[in-house]
Amino acid sequence: MNLKTLTLFGFGQFHDQTFHLQAGFNVLLGPNEAGKSTITQFITAILFGFPTKKHPELRYEPLDGSRFGGAIEFEQDDVTYRVTRVDGPRGGKVTLQNLTTDLPLPASQLERLLAPVDAQLFMAVYALNESRLGTVFQASKQALIDRLRHVGAVGSDFWLDQAHALDQTSATRYKPQGRKPTLNQLLAEHAALTAKLTKANAAYQTYLTLREQQTANKRQQTELTTQLHQQRQVTTAKEHLLQAWPVYQQWQALQATPKVAASGFTQADMTTFERLSSQVKAAQTTLQTDQRQLQTLQAHTQLPKLFQAYLAVSDQVTPLFDDLAAVTARDQERNQLLTQKKDLEQRTNDYERQYADANGQMPQAFSLATTQKFKQLQSSLALATQKRHRLQQQLNQANETYRQLRPTRQRQNLLANKQVGWLIAGLVVLVGAMFLPGALIKLIGAAGGVAIGYYGVFIVDGETPVGRELQQLSTEFQDLQAQLREGGQRLDELTTQIDAIGTAHDLDRLPAEQWLAVQRAISDWERLTHQLDQVHQRLTTIDEAQHHFLTQVTTALPTLANQSVAAVVEQLTRLRTTQRQLASQNGELADLSGRLKRDQQALTTAQTARDTFLQTRNVATSGVFYQRYQAAREQGNQQAQRQALADQLGTKRLAQLQQTTQAQVTQDVATAKQTTTNLQHDLDAVTTHLATLAGQLEQLTTSGTQATLRQKLANLETRMQLTARDWLVDRLASQWIEATLEAASGDRFPQIVTQAGDFYAELTENRYTKIELTAATLRVQRADGQWRTVGQLSRGTAEQLDLAVKLAFAVVMQAQAAMPVVIDDGFVNFDAARRQAAYRLLNRVSQQLQVILLTADPAAGTAVADQRVLKLTAN
Repeated sequence: MNLKTLTLFGFGQFHDQTFHLQAGFNVLLGPNEAGKSTITQFITAILFGFPTKKHPELRYEPLDGSRFGGAIEFEQDDVTYRVTRVDGPRGGKVTLQNLTTDLPLPASQLERLLAPVDAQLFMAVYALNESRLGTVFQASKQALIDRLRHVGAVGSDFWLDQAHALDQTSATRYKPQGRKPTLNQLLAEHAALTAKLTKANAAYQTYLTLREQQTANKRQQTELTTQLHQQRQVTTAKEHLLQAWPVYQQWQALQATPKVAASGFTQADMTTFERLSSQVKAAQTTLQTDQRQLQTLQAHTQLPKLFQAYLAVSDQVTPLFDDLAAVTARDQERNQLLTQKKDLEQRTNDYERQYADANGQMPQAFSLATTQKFKQLQSSLALATQKRHRLQQQLNQANETYRQLRPTRQRQNLLANKQVGWLIAGLVVLVGAMFLPGALIKLIGAAGGVAIGYYGVFIVDGETPVGRELQQLSTEFQDLQAQLREGGQRLDELTTQIDAIGTAHDLDRLPAEQWLAVQRAISDWERLTHQLDQVHQRLTTIDEAQHHFLTQVTTALPTLANQSVAAVVEQLTRLRTTQRQLASQNGELADLSGRLKRDQQALTTAQTARDTFLQTRNVATSGVFYQRYQAAREQGNQQAQRQALADQLGTKRLAQLQQTTQAQVTQDVATAKQTTTNLQHDLDAVTTHLATLAGQLEQLTTSGTQATLRQKLANLETRMQLTARDWLVDRLASQWIEATLEAASGDRFPQIVTQAGDFYAELTENRYTKIELTAATLRVQRADGQWRTVGQLSRGTAEQLDLAVKLAFAVVMQAQAAMPVVIDDGFVNFDAARRQAAYRLLNRVSQQLQVILLTADPAAGTAVADQRVLKLTAN
C-alpha cells in the first residue's frame, strides 16, 4: 500500500490542506508545533477510526471550528482508493471509493483492504515515534510471535483470545505457587479438615461457663451504654456553655459602655450641616472670584511694557492672534495626552505589577476549551457551595427548632408533673432507705428509689410527643451532617481541578476568582500598549507645531523667549484683550462693584445660618460637631452589637452564664469529660471481653463431630477431583491452539531476526552484528563477541535496536501486510552519525515499502537524493 494524497478538512491546526506523497521515501520537514505529530495521528485516525471522546487529546479536533476529518488516497494492487472519514459515531462516518473504476464501495470494505493489519498492529510496528521505540525495554520473543500469528494466520486473533481465556480460566483453578485459585484453596481446606479429625474433644462444661459470662457481660454492656449516652449529653451541654463564655464577656463589656446623648446628631442633622457648609464655601468662592476680577481690571488701567513693544511690531504679531485658539487647543490636547500617557503607563504598570511575574512576564491566556472548562468548574463549585450553605441553613434551622422545643417541653408538657412526682417519690424512698436498719435493707431501698426516679425521667419522658419529635430531629441532624461531609469532599475535588488549571497557566499565585478577570486584563494590557504608541506619535506632531509657533512669536517679541506655550498664549491673549478693554473698562468696574456687595450679603447670610445650627446643639465649631456625631453613631453601633450578642446566646443560656463563673464552667467541663472517659474505658473493657468470649464459643461450636468431619472431607476430595479435571482440559486445549498457530506462521520468525541483525549492524556501523530474541527479552552481540541485554544498552542504541526489529518485521511481512512506515521524530536520541545511517537504511527500505519521515532535523532533507521533501511551518 502506498499513500498518495493526504487531505485534511479540519484536523488539529490544519484546515483545508493537502499533501502529495510519492511511492518511495517522503520527508516532511518542520520545526516544533508545525504539525508533525498531528499528521501521524491523522493517518492512523482516517485508516482505523477516531478515538472516543474519552480521549480528547488523541482526537485532534480542529482548533478553528471547521469540519472535523479528512481523506486519504492510497494505491493497493494497482488500484487507487479514496477513504474519507468525518465526525460521527463509532470512530467516525466512513466513505470509500474506487477511483480507478469511479465506483463507491461499502465502508466495511476498508477493513478487508487493510487486513490483516488493525489499529493496534499499525501503531505497534508501522507508526513509530521516540516513545514507542522506547518500548524495546519490554520487548520479548512472545510479543513478536503474537504479531507474526496476527499477520501470518488469518483469523488467529479469535484463537489467540480463546487460548488466553483458557489460560486465565485454568489459572483461576490452580497455580503451583498460588493461594486464591480454587484447587489451591481446596488443598488448604483439606489439610485443615485433616488436622481437625485429630482433635475431637468435647468441652461442654466450658461452653456453659462461657455462655453465663457472655450473658452477664451483655447486660453490663447495655447499662454502660445507657450511662455513657447520658453523660455525653451532659458533657456536650457543659462544652457549649464554655464555648459561649467569650461571647458573654463581649456582651458584658458592651453593657458597661457609658451612654452619650445623641439628640441633634443624627444622620439627617449631619446632612443639613453639610448643606449649610457647602453654601458658605460657594459664597466665599464667588466673592473671591469677583475680587480677583476687579483687581485685574484695575491693573489694566496702565499699559504694560509688553503692550508697548507690541505696538512696534503689530504687523507681525497681529496675524498670530488668529492662531491662538488652535495653539491653545493643541496645548490643551498636549496636556490631555500627557495625562492620558501617564494614565496609560500607570494602568499598564498596574497590570504588570498585579499579574506579571518577577521577570515581567504576563500569565498565559486561556484557550476557548480551557475557559469553558474553568467556567464549568466554577459553576459546579458555586452550586456545591450553595448546596453546602443550604444544608448548613437547614441544620441551623433544625438546631433552632430543637432549642425551641426544649423550653416548650418544660412549659407545656402535660406529663411534666408526673415526671416531677416520680422524681420526688424516688428521692423520698432513697433518703428514707438511709434510716432503715441493716445494710441489705438500705441497699434494697436505695435501688428502689433509683428505679422509681429512672422510670419517671426516662420512661415517662419517652412517651411524650415532644420526646418523639426530638428523636426525629436527631435523625435529621445525622442525615444533614452526612450530606455536609459529602459536599465537602465534592468541594475538595473541584478545588483540585481548578488549582491544576492555575498551575498550567502560571495563575496559581492569584485567587481563582480573578482568573477570568486576568484574561480580560491581558487583552486590556495589549490594547493600552497600542494606545500608548499612538499617544507618543500624536505628542511628537503637536510639539513640532508648537515649536514653529513659538519661533514666530519670539522672533517678533524676544522678551517672550524661553517661556512655555501656555505663558506665551496668555501674554498674546492679554495683548489682544487690552485692545478690546480700553474702551469698555469703566462700565465693567461699576458692574463688578455691585456684584461684590451682593456676594458679601450672600456670604453673611450663609455663615449666620451655619452658626445658628451649631448654637442650637451647644457646639462652638464644626470639629466639635463632627466629634459629637461620630460618638452618637458609635453608641448606636454598640447597642446593636450588644443586642446581636444577646440573641446569639439566647435567653436561657444568658441566664445560666450570669449565675456562674468561667472557672466553675471550666471545672464542670473537665469533670464531665473525665466521667465520660471512665465510662468509655469500662465499656471498651466489657466489649473486648465479649469479643474474646464469642471467639472461644465459636471455636467450641465449629469443631464438629468426627462423623461430620469425615463426610466434609469426602465431599471436599470429590470437588478437588472435578476441579483438577477441568484445569487439565483447559491447559491442554490452550497448548494445542498455540502449537497450531505457531505452525501456521511458518519460518518467518528466523527471517525477521536475521533481517533485524543486518539492519542493526548497518545502524550501529557494525558495532553490533547479531540479535538474539529470548523468551523474556532481547540481547545483541558486539563485534568482539560479547553479548549485551537491552537493559545494558544506552537509550539511543536500544531505540536503534527496536527500529531494526520493526523495520525487519515490515519488510519480511510485506507480502501479507505492505503498509507504509510512518516515523514521527523517532531519532531524537540518535547521534549525528547513526542518524545519517538511519536515513540511508530508510532509503533502502523505501525500495520495498513506502516510508514517511516527519522530522525537525534539516539534515534529513538532504540525506538522500531520491526523496520527496515537504516543508511544514509552525502557525
